[in-house]
Amino acid sequence: MTPFLGLLLILIITFIGARFFSHSAVLKSPLFSGLVVSGIPYILVGVLLGPRFFNFLNTEIIDSLRPLISLALGWIGLLFGIQLRWRNLQRFPRNYLLFTSVQSLITFVIIFITMTAVFFILIPSPFHNLWEAVFILAALGSVTAPLTISRILIDKRVKGRLSHLIQFIASLDSFWGITIAGLAMAVFHQPALRWFTSFWEWILLTIAISIFLGVIFRYLIQLRFLSDEVFLLVFGLLIFASGIGFYLRLSPIFIAMIIGITLAQFPRESEKVMRVLHQAEKPIYLFLLIFAGSLWNYRFWEEIILILFFIASRFAGKQIGGLFSARYINCAFPIPSDIGKATLSFGGVSLAIAFNFQLFYGGATGDFLMSATILAIFIFDEYTALGTLNILRRQGEIR
Repeated sequence: MTPFLGLLLILIITFIGARFFSHSAVLKSPLFSGLVVSGIPYILVGVLLGPRFFNFLNTEIIDSLRPLISLALGWIGLLFGIQLRWRNLQRFPRNYLLFTSVQSLITFVIIFITMTAVFFILIPSPFHNLWEAVFILAALGSVTAPLTISRILIDKRVKGRLSHLIQFIASLDSFWGITIAGLAMAVFHQPALRWFTSFWEWILLTIAISIFLGVIFRYLIQLRFLSDEVFLLVFGLLIFASGIGFYLRLSPIFIAMIIGITLAQFPRESEKVMRVLHQAEKPIYLFLLIFAGSLWNYRFWEEIILILFFIASRFAGKQIGGLFSARYINCAFPIPSDIGKATLSFGGVSLAIAFNFQLFYGGATGDFLMSATILAIFIFDEYTALGTLNILRRQGEIR
């Protein structure tokens, strides 16, 4: 199969999946809805299409479409960043932001310490890029996926202070994960240009490029464009930004997130971009899931102990982070000590971060990050849904 036919096959599956993803019949079965929303079926489709089974998406096709995958990663970063308008965040209680950051960073620290001990002390590993892998694994493990939480709140029509806080956490929890993973890729960057030899220079280059592109795009979007022209403008921006990240081996998710944050501070311009991003959100996400499945070179028996350590440390990190934040951060209402159960959902952003590493570095380390992330999606999604429902019932926000 040629790269063109491979791309066409993925686009057809993505189009059908996007229509099915939003079909009202899916919501009638909570379990089935959860499986679909988590993206598990599309990952499995990618596995079947990939080199391990039918080989429709063989290694040659996947390699030729890597820039397009980088574009999809940038799309996710831009969509997240453009929602971070400072004036909007100021409308929420200040401690909500502190609560979100503290529980996320505690989770990062616990996963980082645990996996460092596992990799370097308990189970000496043959993986390459170990320090970078530990940083990125801890970063993606600190993220909470908002889809599971949103599904529950919409299905049950929940309104209350606790559900409001949980939704706030799920919506913003990706910031630290994307930031730490993006900085790790700059810190551990191999010298590639004679002007940039230290990690500080790579970090400053990443941030400077992102802010510069955000400001330039802000002035371009002010011009009067038709909706189709705005779509092409956004698409062109992402191709350019993701291409820079791909060429310099910097995180396109992180670059696009900073561009989005820059644009978000200008309401009129960001609204135009937001409409375009939302139109393609589901197809881009499903496209990424299918490619993730096709790239997933799973090695269960070699990796299972390491993955179990990761899953256990993430569970402990979210529980301890939630407990500490609930006890010491005043949000003006009582917060249950087991709120960490409601922040365990795993999905899109975490998968994109793992995918980013696999895209640039590959090898056994990249395979492990992909396996840990995909298996964690299987394990945590429905567990989070049940835990969140129980917490909200106890608090009287669900009858």
